[in-house]
Amino acid sequence: MSNILIRLIEKIGEKTVTGAEVTLKRAKEVSMALQEQDDAARAIMERRVREKEERKKLIEDKLMKLKEEVTYEDLPEEDGLNLISEREELKIPFSVRVATIISDFFSKYSSMPGSFFKNIQEDLYRANIIMPASKYVGLAIGISVILAIISGILVSVVGGLMLGSIGTLLGFVIGPILGMFAFMYSRIYPRKKVKARSDDFSRELPFALRHMATMLSSGSGLLETMRSISNSEYGVLSEEFERAMMEIERGATIEEAYDRINLRIDSAGFKKATRQIISTLKTGGNLANTLKVIAEETATEMRMKLKDFIQVLNTLSLMYMFLTVVAPVLITILVIAMSFAIRGVLIPPMMMWVVYFVFFGAAVYMSVMIKKFEPKV
Repeated sequence: MSNILIRLIEKIGEKTVTGAEVTLKRAKEVSMALQEQDDAARAIMERRVREKEERKKLIEDKLMKLKEEVTYEDLPEEDGLNLISEREELKIPFSVRVATIISDFFSKYSSMPGSFFKNIQEDLYRANIIMPASKYVGLAIGISVILAIISGILVSVVGGLMLGSIGTLLGFVIGPILGMFAFMYSRIYPRKKVKARSDDFSRELPFALRHMATMLSSGSGLLETMRSISNSEYGVLSEEFERAMMEIERGATIEEAYDRINLRIDSAGFKKATRQIISTLKTGGNLANTLKVIAEETATEMRMKLKDFIQVLNTLSLMYMFLTVVAPVLITILVIAMSFAIRGVLIPPMMMWVVYFVFFGAAVYMSVMIKKFEPKV
């Protein structure tokens, strides 16, 4: 009996030793594998560093060769400075340089239309046009004068070739008229840009509010949320939030930054969100849920506007079809039938062209009005 126990213990001991050897062997294999991976990673890093150094050395050699080939011994020192300043100037866009030249040339006349450009600086601020009011007025005068001169010359030349002296005189009338229209348009351009920016802002507002609500729900702060919005791709909305962050960094409060956004942007949904944000900052509350509700309300309003526009569009499409297809064809058929009845020409061909032109103008006007009333969603 004792021999059996001894053999059993020996067997168990052999199994234990064998298991320990297997475990030790496995540990050695894992250790060796990790060491090999470390060596491989170290080799890759060293190779990348070596390649980087080689590329750097190659670039330095090329630069040295270029320096040896290009010499400025024949150029005076002043010419070298002018060359550098010219290179710096070329970095400015061509349109900006042309606008600067025009505005500088006509800047002495910028104080003349003072009453016409009253409060223009406020419109420029809201339109995000970073330009002094005097420079903008000078640019408007310059563009109007240049347009009047160029259009007057072109109309005079073309009209003179086609109509003789009357066409030449026509250029002296049309040129100033076009220049005056351009000058008047320069006054309303900032306001049109404000409206366009407000529409773009309102279009992206529901998505941005959901973005803010999600980040606030995850524990992010309001400033961090605003910075995330400014770095996102929300167009005008991201630009305004980026500008607000710059104002906050310069010392403005969050309330002042939001108030300034409302000065630049006309959006009912954002004004509602601003009131809730400022109220929450003062009294506390769950801002994330509030922003989600405002986002849903804004999206619902946009859908309702689109639905109403589609209903109106059905009626307008019938009117448009009548103006562009039915009415011209009907008038043409009636004129032909009555001409056969009276055995003569009822309406001269030139008058028919005038009628067609009137219908064409009405169709174009209707298309523009439909596009104008289209909701920006």
